[in-house]
Amino acid sequence: MSTSRSAAPRTPTALTIVSATLLAGLAGGALWCLLSLGLQRGEGALIVPLGAIVGFYFRWLGIRGLRGMVCASVSILIAFVYAQYLFAAVRIAQMLGFSLRSTLFQMDAALGWQVARANLGVWDLVFLVTAFLLAALALREAPPPTSGGANPAD
Repeated sequence: MSTSRSAAPRTPTALTIVSATLLAGLAGGALWCLLSLGLQRGEGALIVPLGAIVGFYFRWLGIRGLRGMVCASVSILIAFVYAQYLFAAVRIAQMLGFSLRSTLFQMDAALGWQVARANLGVWDLVFLVTAFLLAALALREAPPPTSGGANPAD
């Protein structure tokens, strides 16, 4: 005898939400840095499509509305900070002639912050805000169906 189960979506647990937020942020930052290796200019703009992808990722997980927007924003912020840390490590390694691996493990957080801050501009912040907005658009709740009005099937 077979029983049919309803395909109702399950509500994500708090552990799922926190894990997805952290992993999406770290993976996004690493992917952003990896994709920017082939670019000469404009690596800051890569966070814009990344923000949309993170938004659709949380939508796919079923984390929508305000909760999804907060999670996506935190993920994008983690990706931004992590990528800036990686960019700073690459710049320091290039300037000093060290390997990237040794620079990542020996770089002081204060030095990384100074290098990252020196290389951030207004456009980077514009791209970051745009990424936040795209993620929020992907996660907004669908409007409730209207009950009044003409039915197209009539």
